[in-house]
Amino acid sequence: MAVFDAQALIDSGRRRICEGCGFLVGTNTPRCPRCGHTAAAPPTSDQPTTPARSTTRTQSRTSAQPTGSAQPTAPTGRVPRQRSTAARKRAARFDAAVGDGEVTEYGLGGMAGVPDRTIWIVSHGTPKTQGSMVAIGPGQLRAADKDMYVWRDTIAADALLRVGIRWQPIDAPVHIDVCFTLPFPQRFEDQSERIAGLDPECPPRIPAMQTPDRDKLLRAVQDALSLPNPGNRSEAESQGMASRFKLVTDDSRFVYGSEAKTYPRPGHTHSWALDRPGAVIRLTMIDADVDPMPRPTLRDPGALPPRVAALHEEVVRRNRLSNLGG
Repeated sequence: MAVFDAQALIDSGRRRICEGCGFLVGTNTPRCPRCGHTAAAPPTSDQPTTPARSTTRTQSRTSAQPTGSAQPTAPTGRVPRQRSTAARKRAARFDAAVGDGEVTEYGLGGMAGVPDRTIWIVSHGTPKTQGSMVAIGPGQLRAADKDMYVWRDTIAADALLRVGIRWQPIDAPVHIDVCFTLPFPQRFEDQSERIAGLDPECPPRIPAMQTPDRDKLLRAVQDALSLPNPGNRSEAESQGMASRFKLVTDDSRFVYGSEAKTYPRPGHTHSWALDRPGAVIRLTMIDADVDPMPRPTLRDPGALPPRVAALHEEVVRRNRLSNLGG
């Protein structure tokens, strides 16, 4: 099966997203082979053009003017196209929107009941990327790594346990910070020319400079928390409550954030690192008074924040009980 980046195909102009079902079709294919939706045809050069305006009336006006009067000169260069009334209204609206604001109760959703407007989530498991897709049929795609669906479902289940089934999704700008603890790769790149140890008796820490990429790791987390398109799901993905749960109405609400990747403790390079593969996720409203996410470092990053450490131990106990019961 071929592996490719769906977003890269769309950006290249060779593929488009069907407005009817959301699947990928060729830009030269007007009718979707899956749902039959027909895309609007672009204008062609065969369409009739506006006939040229007659110059007879202009000539008669010119001849009627008295001799010696100033003749209007035609403007040189291309005349700028006038914007439509709707476009001018939109521009005026954005130009006028310069006042301070705050998120309403409706926009906060369930976050209205969280005093510090902050939610922490700790998930255990190997972080997976989202982005590379494989074709499984005409107009049908799924993730190249099937375990990505399991990882997303794990995050959604952990989020559901944190906030409860009565949670109302956030429909406002959200700030997300994520630290991914990746498993040690089977083969390390030689970094001796890049990183030198300060103690000759102790090798330096190894930063997670190898794949996977941070942006694709973050994409899977954001989709897990905002109920991804049902067309981009696997048959093996859980159909329980977690598969229908969403913390945020849509992943477009994530307007700002940071992400870091590290290997597990004790050789970690970030203070949010776990002692096993997983992720530490922090969601806040954009105006919440929180400390910025710590930066990675090649020195000792320190211990887990107490709140994260407590959640980590809670997940350890829950998974242990689940394994005993299973």
